[in-house]
Parts: sequence; C-alpha cells; structure tokens
Amino acid sequence: MKVMMLIQETPEDFAKRALDTPAAMAYWESWKVYSAAVNDKTVGGNILEGNASAVTIRVRGGERQIQDGPYADSKEALGGYYIFEVDSMDEAVELASSCPAAATGAVELRPIPDMGM
Repeated sequence: MKVMMLIQETPEDFAKRALDTPAAMAYWESWKVYSAAVNDKTVGGNILEGNASAVTIRVRGGERQIQDGPYADSKEALGGYYIFEVDSMDEAVELASSCPAAATGAVELRPIPDMGM
C-alpha cells in the first residue's frame, strides 16, 4: 500500500532552511539521515516552500476566490511530503515516528487509494 506522510513544520524550522549556520547544517543533516533510513520504502516526496509562496483557490458560486497563503491559520505549515510503499499503516507509523519534524512539528499519514488508473 502507498501512504503519504505530510510534514508539518514550525516557523523556526522553516527559518533554519535558508540560513547558512550550524543550526541549518544540523537541520539538513537530520533530514539526510532520515531520508537514507527510509529510502527503501520511499517512492516519492519533496520539500515545499513556505507559506509566503502558497496560494489557496476556492470556487464559490462560479466565482474564483484566491487567497495568498495557506488554507488555514496554524502555527505549523506544510513543509514537504514523502510517499511510502509499505505493507501496513503500522509500518508507516514506524517510519513516520523517526521523522525529524515529528519532534518539533507534526507528521500526518494518509493512505493513497489505488484508483486503478
């Protein structure tokens, strides 16, 4: 089964990404280690830019509404995702539990249904 892990990061973690500091190097190193550890179960994924570049679109009554930023106000923001090929949700939970963002933000797991396409 395929499971997507949505990575919710804190504003502090987003700030570390762009800096050339020891904290930024430690941030990226923890992701390199995690990515290597889950590599054999990973079938996709990527980092995402922060809220400042997000655009939310809704169509209501035939009218398009465009909002700068994320779809909802929250402290954490979607920072990236992985797609795992696993045997069970329990296995996905094990993989997600060691994700660096789980210690400072949150991770969410969602099964990807097989649409047969």
